Amino acid sequence: MSVRQWGGLLGARQTGLLAVLALGALSACATAPAAHVAVSAPVTAPPQMAATAPHYQEVGTKLVGTASWYRPGRGLHRTCTGEPFTGASFTAASPYLPLGSEVRVADVADGRSIVVRVNDCMPHGGRLIDLSEAAAEQLGLVQAGVEQVSVTRLALVSQP
Repeated sequence: MSVRQWGGLLGARQTGLLAVLALGALSACATAPAAHVAVSAPVTAPPQMAATAPHYQEVGTKLVGTASWYRPGRGLHRTCTGEPFTGASFTAASPYLPLGSEVRVADVADGRSIVVRVNDCMPHGGRLIDLSEAAAEQLGLVQAGVEQVSVTRLALVSQP
């Protein structure tokens, strides 16, 4: 359909507007940007988030028992949750705590504490919890090997 045929269907104003749009579209196809001009999208900075630590609330009863630590042996060790075990993460294994729970482990002797995520199970050996190497090092447990600890389940509290 030509512009003139469109003119019969549309008024004079719409026909002129249609002609301008058609010429603009055709002229855009005919020109290419210069080779030496770089076209880039405007860069905007991501919104800044406050660097605050998560807030936890203790839930449930406090358990007291022995803690030890473990490191991966030869080959790839997978945890009970299916993720690869790494001694560098703050994780733990426990036969008493639910998988995926966040817990605060505190040394009964000196009061130092850390927060770990339970991602592995272990056979009942009398220990309350086994910590990853990084978590045990932070708690000061690596040299002693076994310590008396208290373990409390945590719930993440939403921040205002």
